[in-house]
Amino acid sequence: MCGILGWSGPGLAPFNAEQFTRALHQLRHRGPDDQGVHLGPGVMLGHRRLSIIDLTSAGHQPMASADGRLTIVYNGEIYNFLELREQLEQLGRPIAGGSDTSVLLASLAEWGIKAFERLNGMWAFACWDESRRQLLVCRDRFGVKPLYYRHGPDGFAVASEPKALLELYPQHRTLNSQTLLRFLGHNELYTAGDSFYAGIRVLPPAHYAVYDPRNNSLIIERYWDYPEPASGPADATEAVEQFSELFQDAVRLRLRSDVNVGLTLSGGLDSTAVLGAASREARGLRCFTSVYGDGSSGELDWATRAAKRVSADITPVLAPSTSWIEILSEIAWHMDGPGYSPAVYPLWCLMQRARAENVPVLLEGQGADEALGGYPPHAVLEFLDYVSGRSLQRRSLGGAVLRLLRMSRTFTAKWTLLWLGREIAPHLLEGHRERVGFQSILRPGIVIPTAAPGPSRHGEDAVTRRLRLDHSKNVLPGLLHYGDAISMAHSIESRLPFMDYRLVEWLFRAPTQYKISRGETKWVLRRYLDAAGFPEIAARKDKKGYPTPVAQWLATGQGKDIERTLVGGHSPLHEWCDPERIKELIEGQRRGLTGSEHHLYKLLSTQVWIDRCLAQ
Repeated sequence: MCGILGWSGPGLAPFNAEQFTRALHQLRHRGPDDQGVHLGPGVMLGHRRLSIIDLTSAGHQPMASADGRLTIVYNGEIYNFLELREQLEQLGRPIAGGSDTSVLLASLAEWGIKAFERLNGMWAFACWDESRRQLLVCRDRFGVKPLYYRHGPDGFAVASEPKALLELYPQHRTLNSQTLLRFLGHNELYTAGDSFYAGIRVLPPAHYAVYDPRNNSLIIERYWDYPEPASGPADATEAVEQFSELFQDAVRLRLRSDVNVGLTLSGGLDSTAVLGAASREARGLRCFTSVYGDGSSGELDWATRAAKRVSADITPVLAPSTSWIEILSEIAWHMDGPGYSPAVYPLWCLMQRARAENVPVLLEGQGADEALGGYPPHAVLEFLDYVSGRSLQRRSLGGAVLRLLRMSRTFTAKWTLLWLGREIAPHLLEGHRERVGFQSILRPGIVIPTAAPGPSRHGEDAVTRRLRLDHSKNVLPGLLHYGDAISMAHSIESRLPFMDYRLVEWLFRAPTQYKISRGETKWVLRRYLDAAGFPEIAARKDKKGYPTPVAQWLATGQGKDIERTLVGGHSPLHEWCDPERIKELIEGQRRGLTGSEHHLYKLLSTQVWIDRCLAQ
């Protein structure tokens, strides 16, 4: 887990080696253990190292291949590096040292871009081929690791975070209004390939790019896509066995480390499943769970039960309300943009504590909801398919009632009815947005860029299509971005077993009833938890995630300071938003108007990001 920076161009770089090193220093939080720079004709590569596998100098980067042809800087982990190492050695490919970087480098030397399909992990790298005079960059299948780039007349630059590119190209410290409006209006994050800074773009997940400095050309290609639905196992018992085997192996691979490994634990289905699988492979696991500064305990009780079941140590981590604005400013700097979820704040506190406790690797449950059907729309769509006859299951009044009851126990009756209304009559949602959403505060004539609909695919039912779009576009990319930024802010490597590509492919091929069964979400995961000895948690219906008392925090003195800026200050947001309408939104939030808190938080985080990252 590291930070990378690279440049290649047709002529001399528009900056010198000292400026390049200073830009690399912007990524020091991603890699506090080591630093390296490679300088050559038409190429510069920089690396900040967080030592996780092979702590010796043999893991130093930039790393060159045995013949000197390839030089790589790499951020991430290739979890199956031991298996790949064995294959490569059988082919006679020499590998120096014990790091996964050396295995990745040898894989590229042996198989070229065909190596990508063999990699199980998360990665973003830049690899210079001296013989071809080309720079190859690549990002993992789901975009767990970030990769930003800038392509201009003087060449191609790439980095783990925009702030490093801004150090080299300060002219790009300008707000990209279209990206911001997509974010504020539709919660879209990087879906159009642009960052929040004008001129800095994002390499899409599951893509690689080849840059040729001789003609300043950049070719971007996709190397992986989600599988089409298949018949899957017809027997439920067989389905549970297949899922369990894949999930257990995903966790096993992600426990490989030469430093301490722990995990985040909420006591929910996802993190408890990770704990259960990890406890079969390792002892003495450290668990970290969030509690909040308003006197509530979050999910500490559930997390304690789960940890006790496998004799794991649990550390409650307080997320105090006293300093949240100052921390939100730090978060904005690390995320290089605004955010739509206040869950980043307790996550920040948790990562900070884990690092202080010398646990630099944490396993997390991210990615389960978007593949297993954990959100209200997924259950609602399954219900609508059932009652409309589009489902293969035989309809009955009892089946419909059972689904409604299960949904209302999981998501509350209020949210179940709201999501039903959204799917049945989407125009009702537009009316709600005009009253309390971002559209309600726009100045006349301002148009939000239309959200691009995701493509349909052959053989997909409504649930599978929504899952694929949530996994690839609507929800998960933003959560992965936040998770990477917050964990790396504290030099923590976050590992996500539910993002194992073998498991994801299995889930997207599997029939819907193994994900949502008669209104019960995450069906196969609940059966796994039953078998693992967590029946109480398997039966949980109260989905919480990272609940945070934002409404109370916004009422504090710090919150009111931000309010004054949003309404009465000289915010760039006023170019699009009417301050008087923002004031009405704030007053609606104080009255408890549904949805206003979410939009107000987005405005607040945008203002904090502008103050911290643009006003420099």
